[in-house]
Amino acid sequence: MLTALPAKDWNYEAAAHLLNRAAFGGTPEEIEQCHAEGAEASVDRLLNPPRQPVRVSDRAWSEPRDATEMRQQLRSVKGHPQEQTAKRKELRKEQQSELQDLRTWWLTRMLDSGAPLVEKMSLFWHGHFATSAQKVKTAFPMWQQNVLFREHALGHFPALLQAVSRDPAMMGYLDLQQSKKDRPNESWAREVMELFNLGIGNYAEQDVKESARAFTGYRINQRHESFRYAVHQHDPTPKTFIGHTGNFSGDDILRLIVAEPACPRFIGRKLWRFFVEDEPSPEAVKNVAELLRRHDFELKPALHEVFLSADFYSDRVRRTQIKGPVQFLVQSCKLLGTSLPPVQATDGALRSMGQMLSSRRQT
Repeated sequence: MLTALPAKDWNYEAAAHLLNRAAFGGTPEEIEQCHAEGAEASVDRLLNPPRQPVRVSDRAWSEPRDATEMRQQLRSVKGHPQEQTAKRKELRKEQQSELQDLRTWWLTRMLDSGAPLVEKMSLFWHGHFATSAQKVKTAFPMWQQNVLFREHALGHFPALLQAVSRDPAMMGYLDLQQSKKDRPNESWAREVMELFNLGIGNYAEQDVKESARAFTGYRINQRHESFRYAVHQHDPTPKTFIGHTGNFSGDDILRLIVAEPACPRFIGRKLWRFFVEDEPSPEAVKNVAELLRRHDFELKPALHEVFLSADFYSDRVRRTQIKGPVQFLVQSCKLLGTSLPPVQATDGALRSMGQMLSSRRQT
């Protein structure tokens, strides 16, 4: 069990540490405010910010692109190789420009948002459920995924997991939309256990095969870039998964995964690494796993206890975190009181440091 931070240990340095870890740093004025209002009030304010609109209407990437229409544009110049090449380059350039603008929009929101913990948790889930714009290609599905992470950032983890299983960007990246009852695709079935919930050694190869059968029928509506369910492509026959047998759907598989003892340990370890220290002790992992189970995988009350714990503020933890490139860039701008560098400089810096938003590679 985590021990609460004694009131006598809450000081200016502790307030700065909280903002460094649960936000993207703070100005001297913000740190003073945090110190003055106390630990409990500061943590509550971070966890319960005023709702801010997420949808935008002035960006082309905030609306779906009809994939069928795009293919028709290419077919219209079929038989004219030079025109077809030019059209492909035009579409690719447009897609790259929109993805760049989406990255800049999100970085700016991280820097200026009145809900910094929501943005930081969105970044956490972006790294956890990593996809790649190099394969997804268009900005709208990556934008949809960004909205999804923000809406579920501090909510119920099983609900987030279910939403991700229906997310067109994730489905496209892991080829889930190609899975048929006579040819189940195992990519998502493997990743949802190995990388997202359980870790290697906590499932068998047969579980991957059975899980893949349960997720057959998941499709993407190409016109609206949204999820649809093709019931005739779903395998409705009994499946045996992690010791349970039934006519399982994809949602059933996710429910069984979250119920596994390895799941809260896996998620708890990643949360502790992101917010506290790179090498969590077995005791720390056990404590956070217990928090997640006790709160039925509701993230807000679990993080509330983490951010008010003595371990979070311990001397071994403070000033030891090596920031990821995105955190480093945003926090540097925050502390210096400056805006982001020009777009090309920002992209170049993040690329050279090894963390481009909307890229599979996350460090």
